[in-house]
Amino acid sequence: MKVKVIGAGPGDPGMLTRRAREAIAAADRVYTSDHLLKLVEKLTDRGEVRSVGDTLELIRRSAGSGETLAVVASGDTGFYSIASLIRRDAPPAVEVEFLCGISSMQYFAAACGFGYEEMKLVSLHGREGSLVPFVCYHRHVFALTGGAASAQELLKELCRYGLEDVKVYAGERLSMADENITEGTASELSERSFDPLTVLILVNESPRDPEKTLSDGDFVRGKAPMTKEAVRELSLSWLEIRPAETIWDVGAGTGAMTCAMAQRARESFVFAVEKNPEAVETVRQNMDRLGIRNIQIVCGEAPAELEHFPAPDRVFVGGSSGNLNAILDLVFRKNRNACVLITAVTLETLSEAVSALNERGKEPEVRCVNVADARPLGRYHLMKAENPVYLIRNVRSVKNEEGTCDEG
Repeated sequence: MKVKVIGAGPGDPGMLTRRAREAIAAADRVYTSDHLLKLVEKLTDRGEVRSVGDTLELIRRSAGSGETLAVVASGDTGFYSIASLIRRDAPPAVEVEFLCGISSMQYFAAACGFGYEEMKLVSLHGREGSLVPFVCYHRHVFALTGGAASAQELLKELCRYGLEDVKVYAGERLSMADENITEGTASELSERSFDPLTVLILVNESPRDPEKTLSDGDFVRGKAPMTKEAVRELSLSWLEIRPAETIWDVGAGTGAMTCAMAQRARESFVFAVEKNPEAVETVRQNMDRLGIRNIQIVCGEAPAELEHFPAPDRVFVGGSSGNLNAILDLVFRKNRNACVLITAVTLETLSEAVSALNERGKEPEVRCVNVADARPLGRYHLMKAENPVYLIRNVRSVKNEEGTCDEG
């Protein structure tokens, strides 16, 4: 069997390539979606509307046949397309060819006068998600919307997170006779209704650089304790945060570690809890001051407030208020493979953390951080030491030897 996966462009028949037209006309069968059927019927009478699941099943069943199947998908075959599923699932006996088309991103960027060399590309079509992290850290973002992630709801969320002044271009029914392109701020467009398949380009003229190291002087201090810069950097190194991971911060304090982790989790969120209302306000001040928006901060006690958070990949425990065992129980109930990093300044807390991890089958790794900075004293400088800080993390599961912190 031969399968030709064809990118149909945004929907206008005039934007089909010649090779795509010829492949559709010559195919024994043509599978497509409901909104592309009229386009296909202009080229062949063998067009059928089939779901993604039906298409993949037919390819598996007919792998040994000699027929040619054309699968016509909107946009480009290399841009959030059924092509990736066919590429992954097609049996070895199936010969697959991909014919590219004009993606909605290319069409819309050209219509709005943008290049896309440095544009961040995001698909929230048919899935839950947020644009906040992407808009926070990128000057230009292109987003596919639809389903649960409607354009209107995504723009309302930007406003809730302090990104109401971001410039937005919204494209509806691209390349069709009733095409509509609207521009305005997120605030201005958040009350409008849009077509279910709207695409967006968002322009943030002041994006946050996620690679910038945050110094202690960057933060509003307040009265809450703050994890110092050297300890923050070592903690970040041990946490090994990846951009799309979900992070918990238990005992956020001033939010220094919260903000530093948010920069690492730049395609996701840090979910933070802090029991002191004044400290929570300080965290919010630091978020505003630094332009870091991918943080959800809650005022309350752990572990009670953690119940409402999504399952974490990484957890930083800067303060547990005596509830460490209950916090760890909840963390590992939500994700038994979560990586947890606990900080301690007293030997009692160190002992408690090591015991708590051992009791849950997690082998602890401990590092003591001693930091001293030079301070002037008349004509001289003396080294002044900070109190030692202990970092404790789970390395692997003792019971099942699953390997690294990532795995257990």
